[in-house]
Amino acid sequence: MEMVFDAACKPLGYRFIEVNVSFERQTGLNDAKGKLMRALALNHEQHWFEIYGKIAVTGEPVRFTNEARALNRWYDVFAFPVGKGKIRKVGILFNDITQRRNLEKQLQDSERLATIGATAGMVGHDIRNPLQAIIGELFLSKNEVDVLPESEAKRYLIDSIQSIEDNIFYIDKIVNDLQDYAKPLKPSFEETDFPKMVESVFSILKIPENITIAYSIEPCLTKLMTDPAALKRILTNLVNNAVQAKPNGGKLTLDAAYKGDKIFINVEDTGLGIPAGMEDKLFKPLFTTKAKGQGFGLAVVKKLTEALNGTVGFESEIGKGTLFILEFPIQKMTIPLTNIP
Repeated sequence: MEMVFDAACKPLGYRFIEVNVSFERQTGLNDAKGKLMRALALNHEQHWFEIYGKIAVTGEPVRFTNEARALNRWYDVFAFPVGKGKIRKVGILFNDITQRRNLEKQLQDSERLATIGATAGMVGHDIRNPLQAIIGELFLSKNEVDVLPESEAKRYLIDSIQSIEDNIFYIDKIVNDLQDYAKPLKPSFEETDFPKMVESVFSILKIPENITIAYSIEPCLTKLMTDPAALKRILTNLVNNAVQAKPNGGKLTLDAAYKGDKIFINVEDTGLGIPAGMEDKLFKPLFTTKAKGQGFGLAVVKKLTEALNGTVGFESEIGKGTLFILEFPIQKMTIPLTNIP
């Protein structure tokens, strides 16, 4: 290929002079001869032009591995100057190593997740015992305060105990997320009163007064065949996530509907929204967009949802809110099927 420079000798791109059949197979680019790279792949990264431009100017060959995101591929490349003087042509021998890179990444992710899971299990277990002791002492303290005569000191103690309870609830959630993520999952499906479960989720979380709640469940879905503990944990994490996304109040909606051969459970908020570029990270452990959070809540949602043979996805817009979508196969989640219209 022939490099193209501007007046300041900055590489602007390159034009293909000769290509072979292997080139087309390993790039997906057809009829490239005589064309500029940017004409074939508009978003091809500038660093490729910088590398080849330096080779053309210095005459020094380079061997490297790099990603071409515009082509959705990884390459092992040997690039070298062709000709002498100011010809500035570069020859490239390259191999598509995308499959190998993907396998390496999968192995790294598996090892990372295994380490996280083992650590999470140990930490969760070590926190659980002292946490239960604190809860017990707090219960006794509340009883002692209740019998005190009304006074400003009593009101202060009640407020302090409430603050402690709120923080204990937060710690307990972290422990639950750690243990749910770490332990192997063996769902136990049983008939479950779904509306009652939803009411329980909202009552446990103590929704702030500045958040309006609305939920709708189709009559045929009042009884579900599911693992109640797993589904409740999923909804608890999603609702809690939605509440935290609305520090200034707003609306939180949960609805469940039957469509085709699927059950859809949606949890939607009118909160801050999720920044662009977070799609691939959102359900990974230890990733969070919040100042207060451990990054296990949505990872647990994904793990439990998949254990129930379902999938989870989301739609979001900054400043307008986020919609989480749970999708479950009808044959695995409802009872009896004759109730479905």
